[in-house]
Amino acid sequence: MKTPTVALSLLATLLICAPAGAVDNGIPDGNRHPNVGLLGFDFDAEGASPPFFLCSGSVLSDRTFLTAAHCVDVFDDTVQWVVSLEPGTPQHPAYTPGLVFDDFPFAITAPVERPLATIVHPGFDPDTLAHDLAILVFAPRTFDVPPVELAHPHLLDALARKPGIAGTSFTLVGYGADPDYSAAEPRYLARGYRQTATAPYLALTSRQLRLAGSLQSGQGGLCLGDSGSPQFLGTSNVAVSQLSAVGDTCQEIVAQRLDAPADRRFLSRYKNTR
Repeated sequence: MKTPTVALSLLATLLICAPAGAVDNGIPDGNRHPNVGLLGFDFDAEGASPPFFLCSGSVLSDRTFLTAAHCVDVFDDTVQWVVSLEPGTPQHPAYTPGLVFDDFPFAITAPVERPLATIVHPGFDPDTLAHDLAILVFAPRTFDVPPVELAHPHLLDALARKPGIAGTSFTLVGYGADPDYSAAEPRYLARGYRQTATAPYLALTSRQLRLAGSLQSGQGGLCLGDSGSPQFLGTSNVAVSQLSAVGDTCQEIVAQRLDAPADRRFLSRYKNTR
């Protein structure tokens, strides 16, 4: 098992990269989104040390899981990845709850699956977070849930040409930390279960979708600890983007578009893998 120093170094790296994730102002998701799971890392494979929670992601097929490239980029090949689709509840969390700065890393208590391979988008740029996509490949029929539907190429561009996109709502689903803004300095509580909320449209670029955070919109938000979580169009199963980063104190959602043609071509190789 690695020492606590390694874990603290990892937390510092993640905070510098500003990974995003947990649902702010959310409610327990339960079984609403069974195709959204948590990503963890395991220092000693199936040894005495448990795997620890890190990010989120979504099921693309019965054997493929999509997450953010910057999540898996923080480790070398000596670390084993794990995935769990257990939603957890406040009474029975999927990983041990705690404060991000005080209690990290958080041990996963739910059953996990272990991938056969991890594939990072060949164009991933850790500085700009371009092509922030990674695929975990498992044994056939590992996941027995309906996979997420990927947005058609240029779907968000088509919506942006219509005046109604400003009123479009996006569904957030993720595991991780809720920010508490009641004190002078925010605190971030990782609750240990999957949550869901909504957020409104803010802006669109050629590779990113931006949504408003909770303080700005009065709705939901995303925060530390759960990059890779999908954003669904309205109440549909269509994932239009995947969380890459947040603004200062988790007040802007910056997401990798899943409808950008080059990234959509990369994902199509793994959507129906069997």
